Amino acid sequence: MDRILRPEGAVIIRDKVDVLVKVEKIANAMRWKTRLADHEGGPLVPEKILFAVKQYWTVAKTSS
Repeated sequence: MDRILRPEGAVIIRDKVDVLVKVEKIANAMRWKTRLADHEGGPLVPEKILFAVKQYWTVAKTSS
């Protein structure tokens, strides 16, 4: 999905918490900003929502 989404593009994923925690870990490793939110049915619903936004970043220039 990283290649499909433009910088500052967003994705919303709705699934069980254990799946979203794994996806969140991968998204954070790719330097995406993530936020895990409760289901509209309340915090006791096992399904959650993950919001992820791809950040724009470049590799720092090194002086050679």
